[in-house]
Amino acid sequence: MLIKTVAICTGMLALVLPTLLAQEAPTTLPDDTHRELYENVCGSCHGADKVIGEQRDRDGWAYTVRVMAQMGTAPSEEELEQIINYLVKYFGTPVNVNTATAEEIQTLGLTEDQAKGVVAARAKAKFPDFAALTAIPALKDVNLDPVRHRLAFPNLPPDPNRQIFLNTCGACHAAEVVVSEHFSRETWGSLVGRMRENGARGSDDEFNKITDYLVKYFGRTHGAQ
Repeated sequence: MLIKTVAICTGMLALVLPTLLAQEAPTTLPDDTHRELYENVCGSCHGADKVIGEQRDRDGWAYTVRVMAQMGTAPSEEELEQIINYLVKYFGTPVNVNTATAEEIQTLGLTEDQAKGVVAARAKAKFPDFAALTAIPALKDVNLDPVRHRLAFPNLPPDPNRQIFLNTCGACHAAEVVVSEHFSRETWGSLVGRMRENGARGSDDEFNKITDYLVKYFGRTHGAQ
């Protein structure tokens, strides 16, 4: 418990806990300008649907595609990059938009400016869900539905005080660090107070609301006040 407590107070321990994916992964090959190229090149040696259910980062897909290219296919370098981009976009690893770098966010098919816009927006307010992400001005002309399955959001109960918790506590550590905890009001109050001493910013009212949120959903008895 001591290690977990330190993690909550300081955010210095890299604790990885499950986040909530926006939807299930695709069960068919997503339509895209590069889908036909992928099917023609990669599908000439094996079933094109072989990638369905896979999740790899860019390095993983780049390695696989280039190994395959050496085994008989003859696409150009430009075509190889287009195939890699297609696979990463739809079958890449999950992207936590509250912590991912701009480069990682770009793998969703976004431009550099759009990805930077996401990073700038989350600096003002963390994204609790898909709707909040897609509502920002930088993404007003972007359809993220085809890559929605790659987006990961905090697996935290919706509540009027959730956003205050995300913005304040999530600025220093993964907000999901509290998910497996069940503390009393006294303990949560003490932890929140120590977090404030360590530099967390907010008003007295905001910290009271954070404590209320934690006690309500992660108290010794769920729903405690």
